Amino acid sequence: MAATLDQLQQAVESFFLLFNGVVIFLMSCGYTLIESGGVRSQNAGHSLFKTLVIFITSALAYWITGYAFAFGGNPNVILGTRFWASERFGAKDLTPGVENFTNSNNLYNLNNQDPYIHFFYHYMIAFLVTNIAASAFAERCQIIVYVLFSIIMAGFVYPFLSHWMWGANGWLGDVVGARDYGGSAIIYLTAGVAALIGTIFLGPRFGRFEPRTLPLFGHSIPITSVGAILVAFGFFVLNSGADHRITGVAYGDRVGHGLINTVLSGATSGATYYILQRLIETIKKPSRHLKRRVFLSTVNSILAGMVAVAGGAVTYNPWSAIIVGFIAALSFLLWSKLLIKLRVDDPVETAAVHIGGGLWGIFAIPIFRRTVEANPDGGFGNETLSIIYRIAFGESWRGLLNSLCTAAVVMAWTAIFVALLFLVLKLVRLLKVSNEEELRGIDLFQHGEPAYALRIYCAACGEQLQGKTIEHETVGVRPNFPTIVTDAEGAIVPIEYFSERNGSSGNINGTKIKSMNEENRV
Repeated sequence: MAATLDQLQQAVESFFLLFNGVVIFLMSCGYTLIESGGVRSQNAGHSLFKTLVIFITSALAYWITGYAFAFGGNPNVILGTRFWASERFGAKDLTPGVENFTNSNNLYNLNNQDPYIHFFYHYMIAFLVTNIAASAFAERCQIIVYVLFSIIMAGFVYPFLSHWMWGANGWLGDVVGARDYGGSAIIYLTAGVAALIGTIFLGPRFGRFEPRTLPLFGHSIPITSVGAILVAFGFFVLNSGADHRITGVAYGDRVGHGLINTVLSGATSGATYYILQRLIETIKKPSRHLKRRVFLSTVNSILAGMVAVAGGAVTYNPWSAIIVGFIAALSFLLWSKLLIKLRVDDPVETAAVHIGGGLWGIFAIPIFRRTVEANPDGGFGNETLSIIYRIAFGESWRGLLNSLCTAAVVMAWTAIFVALLFLVLKLVRLLKVSNEEELRGIDLFQHGEPAYALRIYCAACGEQLQGKTIEHETVGVRPNFPTIVTDAEGAIVPIEYFSERNGSSGNINGTKIKSMNEENRV
């Protein structure tokens, strides 16, 4: 028997959601590569292993409690109350005559996708949130922290927020009327706040701010580049597929708007940041070794623009996305410099990207969104009020109050539970690795295997076989291995830093020490 139109539509929508979920997984891998390339080589393997731990732990946590809290059966305004560990998940008796269904807010038109695909998609977002946040803990965090953090984030913190905004009867989306189509607040602001709180409790990496503020450069721009490409690919899919539908002329139109708006906002943000940073350096003329990591920071600015536009990518006109991206670059730059001033050590600027972009993004929605919405049948309709297009209507301004409520709830809810977790871990001394592990490499100390062969540690940029604070080492007796000086932070700081930190004149046996890559600093 030929498939009915409804069955074909369900198949298309389910495949669309499945494809989006797979790409979000690749997006998470991209964030891991950005982190791995943005840290020092002796800790790169630890960043990769962290993602495996989060993937394993968050999958189980989301299966046991997370999905039930977010999209479980018999939902109220606070949480769902069924589908614990997929108990009676997708059962026909809950909706007689319907084989496959999802219990989601009809306002968002989640059109009867297969429930298991629906679970897969939303688990991938929970994994993404957790993985983004944990990237701020790089180079100094114990493995047990990632395990417990994944359980809290994927099994409790994020699911409640996603239910409140996107679940059936959720009080933010259904009662208050707040909107966050692609997750500027629910996904990215949540990750940014969790990253910031965890980073504050962890404290800075050794040598980052003492005896003076010095940048600790990552070891691989190519790895960071590949990660950035994967993350951008994920944003294209996640932002354009925010409605979880593609059938119907209105939804096709919104998917197209989501794609072009994501591109424009990211490009504008990256260009704005790069120009501003070069102007700042031209005016201030910092020493070469004190210049910011322009490549990584420009990548982060592009991501900040995509984060900011995510909340309303499917609802903006392209010119609006340009403005959103421009302001996102300013927000990211301000947050980045503020956190450095406060001596918050975020190795790959996770908090600055996702708080700066996410916080601005949730407020941009009621300002710039188009007045045309989509009907459940896929057609255009349901005119909405926004400030740009309906500035004279008082109801247009209510959206700002809704956005303020959303931002406050996300930040408070996330901060409370992450702070409690990290406080307990700090009290029992399970939070941070020792200075020796941090300096010589977590890869070797905690995993017993470096990310790269030891000879590469010696040959690449002088950051190999890390010494304690400063050592004059001869590697083995091999004549082709150079005599090197290893600094705790990877030999990318100037030789005078050695003298200041160790009270020496920079001489060993009357010979001035010179870092291998002193002439290659960025």
